[in-house]
Amino acid sequence: MRFYLPLLLLGFAFGMQAQDPATVNLRSVAQPNQRVSIYNETAINSTASDFSPSFYGDTLVFCSARHAGPKDPATGESFFDFYFAPIGPNGSLRSPKPFSINLNSAQHEGQSTFDLKANKVYFTRNNTTNGVEPVAADGKIRMKIYEATFGFLDWEQIRPLPFNSDTYNCMHPTLSHDGTFMIFSSNRPGGKGGYDLYVSLKMDGGWSPPMNLGGRINTPGHEFFPFLHQSGTLFFTSDGYKKGYGGYDLYMVEGKGDGSWAEVVNLGEPFNTDADDFGLILDEEGKSGYFSSNREGGVGRDDIYSFDAPEGIQGVVFPDFKTTTIDVFTEEGRRPVSGAEIKIYERVIGSTGNIQYLRLPRASIGMGRDGQAQIDQRSEDLEEPDEVTNSEGKAYIMLDVSKEYRIKVEKRGFFAAEEYYMPSDNRFNRPVGIPLKRDDCITLEGEVKNVETRAPIAGATILIFNQEEQRRVTISSDERGVFKYCLPDGFRFIIVGSLVGFENDTTYLQTVNRRGNRSLGASLALKPLPVVPRSGGFPQSGSYKDTPAPSLGDRSAVEVGSRFLLDNLQFEFASAEILEEAAADLRHLAKLMRENPGMRVELRAYTDCVGGEEYNRKLSLRRAEAARDFLVQLGIKRDRILALGYGELNPVVDCDCDGTGGSVPCTESMHARNRRTEVAIIGK
Repeated sequence: MRFYLPLLLLGFAFGMQAQDPATVNLRSVAQPNQRVSIYNETAINSTASDFSPSFYGDTLVFCSARHAGPKDPATGESFFDFYFAPIGPNGSLRSPKPFSINLNSAQHEGQSTFDLKANKVYFTRNNTTNGVEPVAADGKIRMKIYEATFGFLDWEQIRPLPFNSDTYNCMHPTLSHDGTFMIFSSNRPGGKGGYDLYVSLKMDGGWSPPMNLGGRINTPGHEFFPFLHQSGTLFFTSDGYKKGYGGYDLYMVEGKGDGSWAEVVNLGEPFNTDADDFGLILDEEGKSGYFSSNREGGVGRDDIYSFDAPEGIQGVVFPDFKTTTIDVFTEEGRRPVSGAEIKIYERVIGSTGNIQYLRLPRASIGMGRDGQAQIDQRSEDLEEPDEVTNSEGKAYIMLDVSKEYRIKVEKRGFFAAEEYYMPSDNRFNRPVGIPLKRDDCITLEGEVKNVETRAPIAGATILIFNQEEQRRVTISSDERGVFKYCLPDGFRFIIVGSLVGFENDTTYLQTVNRRGNRSLGASLALKPLPVVPRSGGFPQSGSYKDTPAPSLGDRSAVEVGSRFLLDNLQFEFASAEILEEAAADLRHLAKLMRENPGMRVELRAYTDCVGGEEYNRKLSLRRAEAARDFLVQLGIKRDRILALGYGELNPVVDCDCDGTGGSVPCTESMHARNRRTEVAIIGK
């Protein structure tokens, strides 16, 4: 199930009117987080630097210089490596361990962010080429952002992102919740100050050129350690705002519904002190998290702190989400459609008052009026769906109750369908049903009539058999004797009409290489079985429907449309096993088919009326398939044989099976005559 963010919170428009940070007024909130509790995580902190936490599943990944090894002259500590600590049920952290052999190197590693869906990590590291740290012209070694993919046992395929440079630093990446864009810190030329925050959009095969977030956020000072929460709130660290507590402070800013930023807010006490406070992360519920600080009373140079905010961090607004079930099915027959692609669009009122439906939560980067980055949600051309229906034709999506959506469903072979939906109107949260109509099919419209009276026959069973895919569908004629179905393009079909008391009728259709006309007609004429007296083994009173096909031995020529009975091929009660002594007719048929290489046959198996209709249909199919398999063993190609099971339809002897029909009660000899296999020649 995927989590969808409203445009109100993800509608980033980076690059509002640039402002001098000396005149930027932070939103004034008196003691905004006074009920927040702060705890030093002594279980993981060391006497060295421990900082920059990030979530990775049920663990916390962070940077530390605790290990023994070469010292960096600039810091006087060991080079920073990644460690991880399991997060306990109450949020407490357990003993940390090194996170990865491959990620931890002889250089510094810094802030990380994870794309769990893609099994990727993005992190900061000193610039290296073939294990060597290139030194720039100014004598400095740069920081770069790298990516890695998790392999069989560890992170692999470590490589720098394309927007890095040997002449400036790129570091501290954070990903959007859906992984479509990254915000990071850099001192690249053209910024507002020392280090600014930039954004890059994930594209096919790489990342877009970064764009500055603009003067609403960036200052002449430094902006570091961004963290993009799934609510759409951006947290970051800065020393460039006038009303700070001293050192580096923690700030937050919300994305507004019109695509602009709200005003930047200092998180205040207890998050900020006169020391350096940085690298905040917040859990999904917005009630707890972690950050770094070198405030007084710590264990080491920099420590990791946890916090509890039972009322949430003031200013972080969460939408009211509800799980919505989308049910996709065929317009005809209401059969579930699996693999249908679903795209979600949110209703948004633009700056001019026009109503738009914009795609969630994808983004694209454009240029704002002040020349700074603007992330635009209008992404109609995106190919990737937001969800795909499962085998039951269902998909589950989290939608904001206060919003209005357009749901678009597409699948190859169907016309696209759209549904406008407001979760608030769905009081009982019922599934949203979306029917799909086929667009690649040939419409079959047929009729079933009595061959003698020309009257329409209602309730006839119509079997549609796809010869290439070996699939069958059963439908019925309506009160007008009419049946309709949508045949997929590019196949050959056998259409069989049947009804108790009538002979079957069969027609053959194909939808291969059709041009123009997208409809087909079919007419099935069923002949009533005659009522004739019988003698020999049957009661003298009563009448029976009996038009037995001629036996195989009567066949002297192969004629398409003719049929005959395999009268020696009998089955035991409830069995599909072919006995050796009953296989002579099949050997004869195989000989006939070898003598006529173009001959194609349909094996029609019937049962008696003992047992349920569905059981008998399946039993007859197994018997027909057993006869087909026997012929295949005799060297006849499978594609020359069609096996169909009709169950107890079209009995040779129409007797009373359960004592309620009023006709002659069935005897075992009658049942034996109805248990039969017929052969129809359908090609030569």
